[in-house]
Amino acid sequence: MRKSFLALAAMIAAVACTDATAPEAKPPVSAFLKSDAKLSTSASLAAPASLWSGYSTQSRHWTHISTFMTDFYYSWTSSERTWAGQHYDVAMSGSGAAWRAANPTVRHLTYALLWSMLVNSTSVSTGYSSDMRSWFAAHPQYSLEKAFVHKRGASFNQAGRVYYYRLGAYRWAINPKDPGAIAYTVNRTQRIAAGDGGVFFDEASSGDMTSTLGDMQEFATRTDYVAAIANVLAQAKAAVGSKMIMLNTAGYTTALDSINARRAGAVHLEQFNNFRWSGMYDHWRWVANLASQGVFVDVVSAYSTRDMAGMTSYPPGNSATNTQRAKLWELSSYYLSLPASGAANVAVQLENYWSVPYSTIWTKAQEANIGRPVAPMTVLARGYDPLGQRYVVYARDFERARIVLRMQQGWGSQNYSDASAITIDLPNDERWIPLNADGTVKSAIDLLRLRNSEAAILLRGSKM
Repeated sequence: MRKSFLALAAMIAAVACTDATAPEAKPPVSAFLKSDAKLSTSASLAAPASLWSGYSTQSRHWTHISTFMTDFYYSWTSSERTWAGQHYDVAMSGSGAAWRAANPTVRHLTYALLWSMLVNSTSVSTGYSSDMRSWFAAHPQYSLEKAFVHKRGASFNQAGRVYYYRLGAYRWAINPKDPGAIAYTVNRTQRIAAGDGGVFFDEASSGDMTSTLGDMQEFATRTDYVAAIANVLAQAKAAVGSKMIMLNTAGYTTALDSINARRAGAVHLEQFNNFRWSGMYDHWRWVANLASQGVFVDVVSAYSTRDMAGMTSYPPGNSATNTQRAKLWELSSYYLSLPASGAANVAVQLENYWSVPYSTIWTKAQEANIGRPVAPMTVLARGYDPLGQRYVVYARDFERARIVLRMQQGWGSQNYSDASAITIDLPNDERWIPLNADGTVKSAIDLLRLRNSEAAILLRGSKM
């Protein structure tokens, strides 16, 4: 999500993928060129009709993938509404009634804040100060002032509350250990979720809390504050039952973020899927671990279509445009992150570009039915490319395709040009058909050239 609407969460440095941590089914080797084969340079072709099998008008629309949309789009037409309802399984923000009219089975979430409130707002979702005062007046067994945290050394009154400015608004923070604050938050969550499919709590990562709260009277450390949120989430989730509570934990992957995600039951990983991030292996593992524990995970791309126009250092490669190259990598990355059970608990969000209809920037390859994963991710090759850059190539087999992804290595300057390409020899027991981001295909190949941070979805010809 963009900082004009939500917190710009800082990406914490994950441990880079190393030889010791990367999965391997066999000893990895450098990619090599088969001397008696030729690379395919065919034009794009129409995909076989069988590739689009398995679609349902109800959510979940596809069995191989789950889709998510952040709805900050304000130029809806009836045709665009219909299209969105036919393509997304979960939507956050915007009009829940309009989403359900287009797709009665869609899960829609209301945007809200959890632990902080906007001081000068009257929205029960984000600026709930007046609502909170009314609730406490009706529940005199609780103290309103105890429901807030206070600056260490300050007076215990409104003037002494933790008070900070962020993204154009002043905020107060609640006390997640106070029984009154907990009871109110649970009740507020129930009311927000009552007419919808659930609640999306923004700015809910450990980094959001620890970077803004400062020293408090009520907590010895800021991490103690983050830990206390888990109890609030557990009670709120119990109160809303089958409705979803989703946290925006962004790129934070601490133990406390994991606990809070499990208490809530769903997380939005803002800017998490990044083709220019050398630590993506740890991100994939984070997604799979959460999903395997029953957490619904929304994997969000770091870059949107509008970001690619100025990214001239990242050329089209095997794709028609550099945007299609990036989106194909991000989609492949999503597939690598899935748990063995598949996509039921993991959604993909490839765009955060809200000024154009999503139908005009939709990545058609998402709809290609590649089936379920049939094997874990493995290291296919590693070595040095012609420019001397280290590389690692991951692969994963699905029922109807093989995902092959090259991830950049190292944290310095990267070269993504044609000169960085390596050649991967493919097994000769199958016809491998490259899928393009726009849903077209190329002729079958037996060699694959991958530039730095480039991926391929190779369809199994025998399954088409």
